[in-house]
Amino acid sequence: MGKTLAIAATTVREALRERLLHNLLVFAVLLVIGSLTISRLTLGEQYRIIANIGTSATQVFGTLIAVFLGVGLVTREIDRRTCYPVLARPVSRAGFVVGKYLGLVATLALNVALMALATAAVLVLNRGTAASLDRSYVSTFVLVAVQLAICGAFAVLFSTFTTATLASIYTLALVGAGWLFGEVRSFWLAARQVELKPIVRVLDVLLPNMSLLDLKESVTYGDPVALGSVLARGAYGVCYAGTLVLLATVLFTRRDIR
Repeated sequence: MGKTLAIAATTVREALRERLLHNLLVFAVLLVIGSLTISRLTLGEQYRIIANIGTSATQVFGTLIAVFLGVGLVTREIDRRTCYPVLARPVSRAGFVVGKYLGLVATLALNVALMALATAAVLVLNRGTAASLDRSYVSTFVLVAVQLAICGAFAVLFSTFTTATLASIYTLALVGAGWLFGEVRSFWLAARQVELKPIVRVLDVLLPNMSLLDLKESVTYGDPVALGSVLARGAYGVCYAGTLVLLATVLFTRRDIR
């Protein structure tokens, strides 16, 4: 376990040196701050616009960071042959993959925390009070971090057996399908076509229900959020991401590395 955590710490240090990470993060923070100016163009909707832009920017740019960092964690190590000395030591391939993923999740959590603080600062500047930064606000960004953990798990999974380009395409496609499925799932269940019901049950297992982890509306409209609901949603996301990482360890363990 100690060696896995050491790999995770090294991954975080390497990720924080990535220029792409810095560029995306700076642009996202500037977008959140710019929302304060954009909100001035409306009457009475400033808070909702700032909250919506802040949470949406965290999701979009966080997803890009998760994908572009995640797909290179394993493929880059193999291409540069830098993983050979690590795997030659008493470090299992499963521990190597898990360490890389934990480092990615830690990096994503730091980015989400920074975006949450930037959004909170703009909201407080707009309203002059921190009363709106309640459980709903914290829960929204916590579940955003879970969303990004799933994106990172997909990226790590595909990076264990394909190229970085294909891994990026596959990850973005499945994450996008997860968002789309979450939006149309209720319509399919309410449809009269009986043949749609088995399809929904299959997709419930295969695709991540990303909309289930989305609480933007609770922040935008000030709706209360039950702690039990947040914990259940978070547990779903963590279990889904854990399953993907487990599959990634199995595939990487069986891969012939030369």
